[in-house]
Amino acid sequence: MSVANQETVRLASKPQGARAGRWRVVVVTESGSASFALPVEGTMTIGRGDDAGIRLDDTAASRKHAQLVVSGGAVTLIDLGSANGTSVRGRKLAAHEQVVLGEGDAVELGTSLAVLQIDELSASTRPWNLHTHQRFLELAGETKPPFAVLRVQVIAPPGLAQEVLSAELSPHDLVASFGPGQFEILAPGRSPEAAKTLMEKLSARLVARGARVRAGVATAPRDGSDPDMLVAACSRPASAPTEGFVVRDDAMGALYRLVDRVAPSQINVLLLGETGVGKEVLATELHRRSKRASGPFLRLNCAALTESLLESELFGHEKGAFTGAIKQKQGLLESAQGGSVFLDEVGEMPASIQAKLLRVLEERKVTRVGATAPQAIDVRFIFATNRDLEAEVARGAFRADLYFRVNGISLVIPPLRERTAEIEPLARQFLSEAAKRETRSAPEFSPDAIATLMAWPWPGNIRELKNVIDRSILMAGEGSLTAEALGLGISVTPRREAASGGQASNLRDEREAAEKRAVLEALEKTDGNQTKAAQMLGVSRRTLVSRLQQYGLTKPRKKSD
Repeated sequence: MSVANQETVRLASKPQGARAGRWRVVVVTESGSASFALPVEGTMTIGRGDDAGIRLDDTAASRKHAQLVVSGGAVTLIDLGSANGTSVRGRKLAAHEQVVLGEGDAVELGTSLAVLQIDELSASTRPWNLHTHQRFLELAGETKPPFAVLRVQVIAPPGLAQEVLSAELSPHDLVASFGPGQFEILAPGRSPEAAKTLMEKLSARLVARGARVRAGVATAPRDGSDPDMLVAACSRPASAPTEGFVVRDDAMGALYRLVDRVAPSQINVLLLGETGVGKEVLATELHRRSKRASGPFLRLNCAALTESLLESELFGHEKGAFTGAIKQKQGLLESAQGGSVFLDEVGEMPASIQAKLLRVLEERKVTRVGATAPQAIDVRFIFATNRDLEAEVARGAFRADLYFRVNGISLVIPPLRERTAEIEPLARQFLSEAAKRETRSAPEFSPDAIATLMAWPWPGNIRELKNVIDRSILMAGEGSLTAEALGLGISVTPRREAASGGQASNLRDEREAAEKRAVLEALEKTDGNQTKAAQMLGVSRRTLVSRLQQYGLTKPRKKSD
């Protein structure tokens, strides 16, 4: 059916009116978001098919789901007989029905959302020349590689983002705004490494001032040369976790994209990683991004309670079930109805509790201690451990059938020493928080302090980093915060880039040397007791033993050695 002989339905609730500028469609799917420019005149198909002008990574969308027609400055949407239908502002269209869209109209296609926008000149004035999005794309198309395109989205007090960008960007960088607190930056002459450094620096500065940040970067010619392609590439940054956090490491970015996909499901999740690596933060994000976000989120550390207390906390008890049970108590699993339960250190769970938890996972019912009738529960389980559960199963310490139930999908959180791009932004965030608690202004890190932070192996991961920063602000004077104030026992001189423009030397050797010194010092102080040394370092004993094997220290190191 042609466009000309179809009946057009205009939704009267949305006033129409042509405006100067070029139409764009912002598409949001489970895998991210992207922006597509519509032709000045013509058509564009939306769908799952490879030949679609706007391709949806969405199994609920049809291969040819809908069509957009731009004519005379107006945009018309046509449903192409899609299997799951097309909705505009909450109203589902009939097959092949047409609707004239207005600016800001939201279109639902499968599980995806498309929003119609227009690029127009902002009336705001800025310390720099603020361009429209369309002019930004034109300038990007005229710029010769290498150059970078950055997208920065900021939630902060008015004027803060502009102040930081004005201070950090060069006179050659160009800025456009595509929404409140949302900026595109064209940075000519920047290599991929320099562009990434700029993005990290901007993010760190903004976070240090109390802003929440999402940022992405793409460079030409590595990520393409077409401006629309580059903008799309940098428009899908990893979703940052709760307030203040910045995701900069590639592995963490991939992890949070996976969190976005896993969170809406009901599958059990097992979080793996070293002590202090941020498993509870990730568990919180899984709940916050799930369909249970409005329900309770309850946490329990399985290693912190005795067997009897753990059983009572998990399942509850009846009055008189045991000595001290003076009244009936609802268990954690019952009280979390409609929400999520986070069981940390699940590898420490006693065998008797493992058997009861297995039954709960299979039947979705819980029986209080001393009760005869089970209660149905509706909860989502998130587990975490720093143990190798497969090894625990092999030696008989953890039930194999429970492991398969717990491990619906496992997410591995890399240690901080493997995500060095996040050390400085996190350190600045913790410094800002510590300064607020101490009711003082946050000092600036000295270059040797930054170098030392980057060189330290962080055996206790993020938890150790936060503790170091909390302590160091008490030791810092009125000037900058130095390496000495960090109290790590080392001071690393910042390495300068070679005159030829090469990258700064890798700090791997310095980190490994510092880690070895930290391990040896802990063993010295504990007279070779590996368990106590591991506690001092903030790592599991298994991690410590693996480090001793790595360094060829197979025997406990005692003071007399």
